[in-house]
Amino acid sequence: MIIKLTSVRNDESLAVVVAGDVLTVNGQAFDFSQVGQGDTLPRQAIKSPWFDADVERVNGQLVVTLLLPIPANYSPEQAFPVPLLNVPDGAVQFPAPLPVEGEPAEPRAMPEFQQVVGAIDWSQLVTAQMKAATAAAAQLTQMKAVLASKNASANAQILRIQDRVDTLGYGIDAGEATEADEAEQAALLVSLKSWKAYKFSLGKVTSQPAWP
Repeated sequence: MIIKLTSVRNDESLAVVVAGDVLTVNGQAFDFSQVGQGDTLPRQAIKSPWFDADVERVNGQLVVTLLLPIPANYSPEQAFPVPLLNVPDGAVQFPAPLPVEGEPAEPRAMPEFQQVVGAIDWSQLVTAQMKAATAAAAQLTQMKAVLASKNASANAQILRIQDRVDTLGYGIDAGEATEADEAEQAALLVSLKSWKAYKFSLGKVTSQPAWP
């Protein structure tokens, strides 16, 4: 388990115990075993004020972010806490405050908390499969927009070239076109054929196995 910490000036106490995927925070036990690899449990789904971000499982490890209450005599380690990596089962050790003159150096005893099951709204869990489906849908929408743009461009080119070919054809039919006009039309007909073949290929894109 990886525990990230967000410092907040507060005189409350924070007691956390790890037992596998179960995190007990001030007596509230939260079982995150349903969070699979790549899943995300939104912060708002966890009914506790001590969580400060979504819970995820990355590379097999749960990643949680907790608020770290720090007293008036907070230490630099408390003000700028580093993530706790590979947290073992048992009570979590947080950074200690600076010593206060006249007070014992031993850490103060943590208050006793009544053990209860913490509430989690699992209906808000975003699974890796859901993320993949959302990404696939977004990609499909993007590729459809790209394809539509290419089709529109091809249509515009075909219409533009066809109009010029027709115009030159009028001159040829009337016997008023020059050799340069005839050469231009011949070149345009080659280009027009290529654009039509491209447009035809675009129409087959969505039937390809790799689409999108």
